[in-house]
Amino acid sequence: MNHNKVFTFTCALAIAMAPLASEAATRTDGLNACADALVNKLSVDNGAPLSFQLDAGSENSNAQMSKREHYHLDVRDPNTHEVVARAQCVVDRQARVRQLVSVPLSADDAAERVLSF
Repeated sequence: MNHNKVFTFTCALAIAMAPLASEAATRTDGLNACADALVNKLSVDNGAPLSFQLDAGSENSNAQMSKREHYHLDVRDPNTHEVVARAQCVVDRQARVRQLVSVPLSADDAAERVLSF
């Protein structure tokens, strides 16, 4: 292949890949997707609608997600601040939840689990 054909092919490939890159969600989108999935699961398990509010200390990022992101979630009672549920969550590049696994309440806090994952 001569250089013009290689250049043309490379440009065509870059143009074709542009829509895929623009569909990538941010890490904040991934965190919100995980929190929403966990709240929905807990609502079904408890038979009552629940809602969530992310801790102000949660890291928010506008960075695009990689192929897979892992989040470690602790759910606290808003009145007592006691941990009532723990979970590990995996989301894909479009912030779709691919795996949501309950973690025993006896497990370490999310800040500790992230170091040992």
